[in-house]
Amino acid sequence: MRSPLALAGLILGLLPGAAHAGDSVCWVENGVLLVPAVAAGVNGVFILDTGAAQSQLDATQASEVGIGEGAAAAEVRLAGRLYPGVAMQVLELDARTRSFPTPISGVLGSDVLAGQVLTVQQNPCHLRLSRPGGSRGGRGAIRLPIELRAGVPYVRAGVSDGIRSQLGAFRIDTGGPLAVRLAPSTAAVTPRDGRLRALSIGGVLFENVSSAPTSDVADAALGGIGEPIWSRFSMRLDYAGRTLSFWNPLPARAGRGF
Repeated sequence: MRSPLALAGLILGLLPGAAHAGDSVCWVENGVLLVPAVAAGVNGVFILDTGAAQSQLDATQASEVGIGEGAAAAEVRLAGRLYPGVAMQVLELDARTRSFPTPISGVLGSDVLAGQVLTVQQNPCHLRLSRPGGSRGGRGAIRLPIELRAGVPYVRAGVSDGIRSQLGAFRIDTGGPLAVRLAPSTAAVTPRDGRLRALSIGGVLFENVSSAPTSDVADAALGGIGEPIWSRFSMRLDYAGRTLSFWNPLPARAGRGF
């Protein structure tokens, strides 16, 4: 848990001159990716969720700056960059955020990240937003094509429950606290005791991964792959070039699943 002084230091990093434009600290808490940001005058900590098509602002914090529930055209400042006119949903986020020790101000989704390259490096967590082009990732990076559905990135992966296996499109969910969420309407595999036997992405195998149902995916998609998987790597998500790269896996923890 971060102290109020530590959080204040992170948010001060948003001020002009405090860091190079496009760069930000980040961290993983409760299994999701968090960043300091400002949206519609709300200065705080946000979930960075590549799996969200539209950004959201917590209604309680929005009310403190005079914004009611519904929709708002917000100016967003993230990683030293300014994004004007972001259409944000203003709603109560308690069901999603009440378990966080850090107050959560909202969710920044793929509508903010569109057309850019998102790079997240681990240990320590560091985020960069850049224009398309340049490096394709670190040494030995696995590079995969993605497709965008309603602006949200999906990658092809395989899952198995130990009896059946299935290959298909999975949403890239940096705001998802479980390794895999499955759409019962399209997934033929079944988690047992909240776990899947295996997940495979680009030839990388993960065993004994956490899983639960979801209905919030694009048509014919199998589900979503969450931050417990992505935080094991440094990753580069190129929205314009429609590619995902990941590299430098963190050491595995003996006896632990994802």
